[in-house]
Amino acid sequence: MSRVTKALEMVVGAYELGQYDSNVIGMAAEVIAEEEFGMKKAPRGMKDVDGTWFRDGRDHTVQVKAWSEDRVKTYRQFTYFRLRENALPDVLLCILVYCSKPGYEIIYNGSPRDVGYVEKNGRDRVIRFSHMRTPEEVASILRGLGVEEKVVRPRRPNASRDPKAPVVESDSRKPCSICGVSFPVEEFHYGGRTTNSYCTSCCKLHRQAYNRGGSEGTRLFREEMRKNWKN
Repeated sequence: MSRVTKALEMVVGAYELGQYDSNVIGMAAEVIAEEEFGMKKAPRGMKDVDGTWFRDGRDHTVQVKAWSEDRVKTYRQFTYFRLRENALPDVLLCILVYCSKPGYEIIYNGSPRDVGYVEKNGRDRVIRFSHMRTPEEVASILRGLGVEEKVVRPRRPNASRDPKAPVVESDSRKPCSICGVSFPVEEFHYGGRTTNSYCTSCCKLHRQAYNRGGSEGTRLFREEMRKNWKN
């Protein structure tokens, strides 16, 4: 049995025991990076870099980001992570790891500078699922997870016609109090109000969380989203 197969079966076994922390997901993703892409793992505790691999005559630093099946099913095209802009690796490898069955999907394998956008503070780069794949590809992956949802292209205020061009923040922006991402103020104009604190995307997900679990569902949704950027 290969290391990748063992790691993926561990993920499924852990999921069957209940929803705990995501360390096993990250472990599986790093094993995939090692076995399938030849990544040499960095020393434990090294920040912003998970390893290196040799390409085009030189070593490239690699950061591996792992998403669980449940996470993507919950946050869909808005699933995201942050990278420190002043410590970007040469290569970003984002992997969706399945929990209901042994398996995975490569969401992105390339330069982190080609996707996402830099927040106005200049410190963090925010990268969403919809930044790394086309709307059609996102919709296809979601359908494979049993999620039927119309996927729209993300708003890219200063992007060129290149769909992978990075987005640079402009003036007149404010952060969403749920996801922590900074958007143009127009993103908060809805429902007859212009001072909403949730962006339109999070507002929609907030309503869906309420429909699934009432007030407790929305509380858990807010806590899960906020711990990604407040911790």
